[in-house]
Amino acid sequence: MENNKNQYKFSEGDILNFKVTGYKEIPGTEESFYILENPFGGKHLLRAIHYKNYGLKVGQLLTCKIDKINCSGKIYLEPENPVYKEGLIYDFELVMETEQQNSVGEWERVAIVKDVFNNEIPCSLPDNFYRNIDSNSMQCKVLRIKKGVLYLAVPEQNGNSRNITIGEKYWFKVVGVKPLHDNIDYYILEDSEGNRYSLKKDMYVHYGFDAGSEVRCTITKYNTDGHLKIEPDHPCYETGKTYDFKYLYTEEDENPLGENHKVIVVEDALGIETKVRSLNSNDFKVPESGYIKCLVEGIRKGKAILSIA
Repeated sequence: MENNKNQYKFSEGDILNFKVTGYKEIPGTEESFYILENPFGGKHLLRAIHYKNYGLKVGQLLTCKIDKINCSGKIYLEPENPVYKEGLIYDFELVMETEQQNSVGEWERVAIVKDVFNNEIPCSLPDNFYRNIDSNSMQCKVLRIKKGVLYLAVPEQNGNSRNITIGEKYWFKVVGVKPLHDNIDYYILEDSEGNRYSLKKDMYVHYGFDAGSEVRCTITKYNTDGHLKIEPDHPCYETGKTYDFKYLYTEEDENPLGENHKVIVVEDALGIETKVRSLNSNDFKVPESGYIKCLVEGIRKGKAILSIA
C-alpha cells in the first residue's frame, strides 16, 4: 500500500482513536453526519447512513482506520465494525447462489450471504469451489470493510490464489480495452498467471498505454467483488520524491456542513490540476517563481497525492 499522508501526516492503514463530538443533519437533504475529532484537534465527517448499526453516540471514543487519502489529501475514515474484523473468518447465512459480472467483465459464480445486520453481501466463488448444497450457511473471510460493507472471499482462496502481496509491485501486460460498467472503457491488464485487472481508461489515458505494453503496478487493495486493485507507476513522479509544480490558484473547498477550507491548486507535468491541502497559512502565499515544491506522497487513480515540501 502506498504510504499516503495528509497535512496531519496520517498514513493509509493507520489506526487511531477519534472522539465523536457531534451529529449534524443537513437541512433540505436526507444526509446526516457524525463529526469526529482526531488526536490533533482536526475535524472529520462520517456519513451516518453507512453506520446506522454501529450504535455511535456523541461523546464516545471511536477507533478508526485511515481507509483512504484521496488525490487532494482528503481523509476517509472507517470505524471499527462492532462484530467483524478484517482478516477473520465467520459463518454467514446463505441466501442464494447466482452469477454476476466481476470488475473485469467476466461472469463468475457468486454466493449471496447475509450478515448479522441482515445486509446481503456477494462472495465470489472460485471455479473449483465445492459447497454443501444441504447447508444454509457458509464460511467467508472478511477481506476489507468499507463504508460498513464487508468484502468477502471463501477462506480456501483468501480472496486470491496468487502469490502476490498488497503493497508490493509487479509487472502486468495490457491486453486491451473493454467497455464495462455503464459502457465506460477500461484498460484490461493481465499478470504472469493470467489473472486480469481493470483500470478506468480516462484516468490513465495520459500514461500512453498500448496493447502489449508491460506496466509495473502496485497491488493496492481489494475491490468490491473481492478481486484485487492495482495502481500503475506514474510516468513522471515517484513516491517520496520532491518536484516543482506550477502554481495555478488558491480556492476554498466547502464540506457538507458548509465549512470552507483553503486549498492550493497546482498543475503537474502532464497538465493535470491537483489540489494540495495545508495547515500552514504561509503556504497560501502566491510564489514569486510561479512554482511550488511538493512532496509526492503517493499515486491514486493516475494522479499524484501531494503535500507542501
